[in-house]
Amino acid sequence: MNITVNNKPLSVPEHTSLQGALNLAGIDPTDIATALNGEVVSLTDRDSTILKEGDTVLVIEPFYGG
Repeated sequence: MNITVNNKPLSVPEHTSLQGALNLAGIDPTDIATALNGEVVSLTDRDSTILKEGDTVLVIEPFYGG
């Protein structure tokens, strides 16, 4: 199944969770925010959020500075 993570294509198995996709993409799941098709998905819901063909995942990492 094909999804997009931060505008990059990623192929994942059927029934992959959002957390599983992050793992496959090599993204450290700590200290990030995630959105699925424009809707925020909390840390506690990532394991239970199952992806579908064509889904778009956005990962936002904090940055510090001023």
